[in-house]
Amino acid sequence: MVERLPTLVKKDQETLRTLLDLIFKLMIDIDEDVEESWMRPREGFKIEEEEEEEDSVHFGKVQVDRLVSCIGEEIMLPLLS
Repeated sequence: MVERLPTLVKKDQETLRTLLDLIFKLMIDIDEDVEESWMRPREGFKIEEEEEEEDSVHFGKVQVDRLVSCIGEEIMLPLLS
């Protein structure tokens, strides 16, 4: 909707803040159920430098990028900071 009619939300700072808040909440959503294997990693386990991004994190990044492209940097960057 924002891509098709950016003028609907361009001047509505509160809606943009709410939308960004929801996107960031989605990106940091963590399951409460932690598998036993995560709680006790095997000996010698090493975290790889480049792990695959979570689907929700990647989705969120794409949505923020699309908002910046549609609404414009001059409006979105102050909201993001």
